[in-house]
Amino acid sequence: MRYRYQVNLAGVLYLVITLLVGLAATIRPNNILVWVFGLLLALIAISGYVSGAALFRMSARRVDPGHGRVGRPLTVRYAVRSGSRRVPLFDLSVSEIEGGSSSDWSRFSRPDPAWVMHVGPNEVTHAESVLVPNRRGRMRMDRFAASTSFPFGLLGKRVIVSQPLETLVHPRTIPLSTEAIDRLFTGGGDGDRSGRSAGSVGEYAGLREYRSGDSIRSIAWKRSHSATVPIVIQRATPSPRRMQIMLDLRRATGELRLPEGIDGRAREEDAITLAASIAETVILAGGEVGLQVAGSDIPDVRAQSGRRHLDRLLTTLAGIELDAPRSSDQVSIPALRSGVLVVVHVDRVDPSLGHDSAVHLMPASIETLRMDRDDRRGETAPAIDETLDTTGAVA
Repeated sequence: MRYRYQVNLAGVLYLVITLLVGLAATIRPNNILVWVFGLLLALIAISGYVSGAALFRMSARRVDPGHGRVGRPLTVRYAVRSGSRRVPLFDLSVSEIEGGSSSDWSRFSRPDPAWVMHVGPNEVTHAESVLVPNRRGRMRMDRFAASTSFPFGLLGKRVIVSQPLETLVHPRTIPLSTEAIDRLFTGGGDGDRSGRSAGSVGEYAGLREYRSGDSIRSIAWKRSHSATVPIVIQRATPSPRRMQIMLDLRRATGELRLPEGIDGRAREEDAITLAASIAETVILAGGEVGLQVAGSDIPDVRAQSGRRHLDRLLTTLAGIELDAPRSSDQVSIPALRSGVLVVVHVDRVDPSLGHDSAVHLMPASIETLRMDRDDRRGETAPAIDETLDTTGAVA
């Protein structure tokens, strides 16, 4: 940590007035002027001592904020500890210091400084600063400063703490209509599988021996009468709907075939937003989603369900580096039995990227998929019937 004194505008004006009073007391000595000049000097000394003594043994650290999301508040917390046994901290402001890297926090947002009113001797207090990221990717924080000019606001002291930290900002997601998502699943993705969950109801799948945890309602009493161990009925439970999302990033940003005046990088970000929005909607509805990024060396993500898996998918999308080299090698197409295949393109639809029943979408498709703001029930937008078709659909 580095300690620095700082003088603000009010302090500069105060020093100028002090010098003028001191000059007047020197030229024409007067008891009142001398006393006023001494009082002004004493206030400067007291201000510097109070702020300096409070910060001299202070320690501060940044708490890991976790993952962020574009367009949503991200809270950054600071743990501030007063190392002094007698002098408390008052009016402490904590703010981040800008860096020069392309992933610096200043490229993502402009947060307000965190503020602490009081930290008692040998106490720990947490301060919070809220920022709203406006872009996805890796956000880096390095140095932050804690400063105070208590009690008079004239002379303050600043402590600079170096604590490198990197976090991921997930892409923006837009609420999508469940009816529109259901249309994507037309023609595949559903089925049955045998299960042993207690009290499961479904089609008959067979008989087996009783296991610990089975419901007593699933016991086949007639068959168990002649057996040494109870026999239970095993039923098939509906399997969750499965979707495989393929994001087509095989072309570099400068090679995209877009009309003049359209930003290629913004179109790529819109495609990532569409893929993230579909994945979030399907997983929150209980489905399974897998992800494949064509043109990148990012490993494929196997189709699973749950919020942890959603975080894994969003982390994968957040880590896509659009400035990295692209590859146009042959892409493995998922099998039909792996669920419905949704291909998200950036510039133009390529039907060869997928099988006959694949659904092809463009970034503009999000307007027909999104939830109607005026309808809380999330009814499908009127244009959805004309833009979605599960047999080689192009939207």
